[in-house]
Amino acid sequence: MDDHSKQKTKNRQAVCPRSRTAPPGMRKAGRTYCDEYPFASTYQGGTKLPASQRESTWVSPNENNTQGARITNWRRPTHVMDKDPFYVIA
Repeated sequence: MDDHSKQKTKNRQAVCPRSRTAPPGMRKAGRTYCDEYPFASTYQGGTKLPASQRESTWVSPNENNTQGARITNWRRPTHVMDKDPFYVIA
C-alpha cells in the first residue's frame, strides 16, 4: 500500500471509525456506510480541519460506491493533479 493509500485509510478511520455503526433508523433505510467530507482522499480529509468544517452522514452502499467513482472519474479528465485546489458545491 502506498503512502497516499495509507493516509486515505487513516483519514477515513479518523472520521468514520469501523467501530461506529449506523443508528437503527439509518440501518432500516439501508444507509449503513459512513461517508465523510472533506473526502478522505484529499489533504483536508480526516481531522485536518476542525469539526465545525467537516461532516459525516450515513449513505447506502450503492450511493457510497457511486459517489467515489464519480469523484475519480471527474478528477481524471479534468486533470485535477496532486495539490491542485478545487471547490465542491453541494
